[in-house]
Amino acid sequence: MAVNSLSLVLFDFRTEKWSERMKGAATFPNWSGDGQYVYFLASPGAVLRLRISDRKVEHVADLKNLSITGYYTIWLGLAPDDSPLLLRDTGSQDIYALDVDLP
Repeated sequence: MAVNSLSLVLFDFRTEKWSERMKGAATFPNWSGDGQYVYFLASPGAVLRLRISDRKVEHVADLKNLSITGYYTIWLGLAPDDSPLLLRDTGSQDIYALDVDLP
């Protein structure tokens, strides 16, 4: 990611050169588990992914009506199946617990 977060760049270790893969605001980039995509947050309020092979950008999730938060600003991560993980701001009065029964 460029310092100004306005493009995604990729370093080729064989040629030792950088190549721009996408222009545009992209924050909190995350590689997919298979290394074929980079997931990121884009303005205004969407999770997108960039396919590295052909530079195609795909819409993953719309966040327009979701109040997201993070430690300093907002945050994006990926679950093991590459589904987006976000922190939702529900206020300071509510505490939630989630019980999960895994096979």
